[in-house]
Amino acid sequence: MNTNPSTEPLFEQFQEFLKLSGELRPNYIASLGSRPEDGNSSISSIVPEVPELLEVIYSTVSGTGSDEEEPSLIEFIPGYRLIHIKEYKQEMQVLAGILEEKGHRTDGVILPILTNYGSDFICYYRSTDGTERICDLLHDYGDLVVMYDSPQKFLETLCEFYKQEVYFLDEEGYLDCDLVKEGEVGSALNPAAEYWAE
Repeated sequence: MNTNPSTEPLFEQFQEFLKLSGELRPNYIASLGSRPEDGNSSISSIVPEVPELLEVIYSTVSGTGSDEEEPSLIEFIPGYRLIHIKEYKQEMQVLAGILEEKGHRTDGVILPILTNYGSDFICYYRSTDGTERICDLLHDYGDLVVMYDSPQKFLETLCEFYKQEVYFLDEEGYLDCDLVKEGEVGSALNPAAEYWAE
């Protein structure tokens, strides 16, 4: 893939995340599929101004479909799967519906990255001043809570979760995490994020 210079650090970070994921779950990378070949299912055909993070992810892999049944292959992080490119438009609508239902005024851009069966999301959020953050949005509450101070910190923190053995496989093969350690590593790398302070 030809990365443009501005996405290079994110691209390298995403490659490291995939490598670390693959060390714990050897079949995970293959299960994400290669990047979509046909232009209609590319992220730029769905999102008008594609954030670099989504460009990096979907120029590398396709994501995990909602029909994936193998426990060790479902989750990108514990509790969440990477939205498959073919389901992206649909998940954008679900997210928009939740924000509207909860009366959340969307200043800036909010796009889904990860989701689960309860329609909770990990989202990309760019505020009107151009600041990019990664937020948690729980379906029942509808509030955006900052988890990662930037897209770069998002991938860097996930890599640290693997390196420091915050993530592990449980007895049934699901990706699990040490919540105490996750909080320590998350807050150390994302000091401005309110999620880890809760």
